[in-house]
Amino acid sequence: MYSTDMKIKRLALLLVIASLGFTVTPQDNIRLEEAFYEAEYFLMRGDYSDALPYYLGIYAAMPESAGIALRIGICYLGIEGSKNLAIEYLEKASLRLTAKYREGFAKQTEAPYETLFFLGEAYRINFMFEKAKAAYSRYRETLLTTDIENLLFIDQQIASCNNAPAIMAEPVKFTIESIDSRINDIKNNFFPVISADGQTMVYMTALKFYDAIMFTRVEKGRWTPPVNVTPEIESDGGHYVSYISNSGDQMILSKDDDLNSDLWITTYDGARWQPAVKMKKEINTKYWEAHGYITEDGSTLIFSSDRPGGFGGLDLYASRLDANGEWGIPVNLGPEINTPFNEDRPFMINGGKTIFFASQGHYNMGGYDIFRSDLQPNGLWSKPQNIGYPVNTPDDNLFFCPTDNGKAGYMSLTRPGLGAGMEDIYLIRFR
Repeated sequence: MYSTDMKIKRLALLLVIASLGFTVTPQDNIRLEEAFYEAEYFLMRGDYSDALPYYLGIYAAMPESAGIALRIGICYLGIEGSKNLAIEYLEKASLRLTAKYREGFAKQTEAPYETLFFLGEAYRINFMFEKAKAAYSRYRETLLTTDIENLLFIDQQIASCNNAPAIMAEPVKFTIESIDSRINDIKNNFFPVISADGQTMVYMTALKFYDAIMFTRVEKGRWTPPVNVTPEIESDGGHYVSYISNSGDQMILSKDDDLNSDLWITTYDGARWQPAVKMKKEINTKYWEAHGYITEDGSTLIFSSDRPGGFGGLDLYASRLDANGEWGIPVNLGPEINTPFNEDRPFMINGGKTIFFASQGHYNMGGYDIFRSDLQPNGLWSKPQNIGYPVNTPDDNLFFCPTDNGKAGYMSLTRPGLGAGMEDIYLIRFR
């Protein structure tokens, strides 16, 4: 599977493993060593805001370290509202590249070739498409000819840099409506999922030690105060919501441990949410299953998986409910929807005739974009259409929950200077 975040996690894991051999003998450098260990730990966990101050402190003491400059750039790429700050550090790191990079050794002056990939990402996210193409091309030259997956992915990223200006030249028209202040508080609020009738919402809120599942309904024309149902489903904070039923009494969640991801389900018994349980083996495998969504009539479950037999990375699959009330063998949605790259976060509406999903492939402007496809009379899906800029951007756009027959949708956005927190939930209405 491919994504900037997954590359960051893979590189971070290598850094931490290798850092076990990191030693500093001069007594006056012991604090730098301790800071390095702390930063590496946070980087591996994806806690970029926590890792960053440590790296900045180390870099102030060792400005010649391209490896630390790389890590600072990676941290900034992972922090919303600060991604432009990654460029300076990644540019510095890219001036000192080597094929013999020693992972986890803070004092060396060089950085790995993979720095060029992150530099390309930073340029692309910040609308610097020509520079991004140059960085990607330089990185491509360092790859082995047998590394087909990464070669294809870099080619796709270069193509997205060519597509982006054309997509931006025809912006879509839409309005943005802020959601009730009971939902958008000073914390990050994201992954909004709405029932088909628009009367129930579940979403995620970033609390101090975990991401909480929040539940709210419409009463008297307003959302009720959200309730944190994470304890009820007996989650350790690692479950993420992807579906709420029309009656508001069933949720599908995903949970991953960085090695595997499965779909879980929980139901409301009229008094409280029941402990979440894994869905059966027809849906969950030893591979990666994420983001399940059920159509309004309850007949079809659509989800993403990287199980063998697909077209590459995460593909979208559909399972039908059989006469015994069990989910049948999932069927790949085919090459009209799936590409050699990741397809994820599907929402199927209009009686199973319209699908919205995120993809790194198709006619894309970088990272993940949101696409729409409609089922045709011949039973095949139409060519997926990019829903357009500026709903889609050169950065990753992963989560769009459609409503009003696809004429609108809920998504979380970071809008500097606006909103209650860093990330808030908005209703997008296309015009």
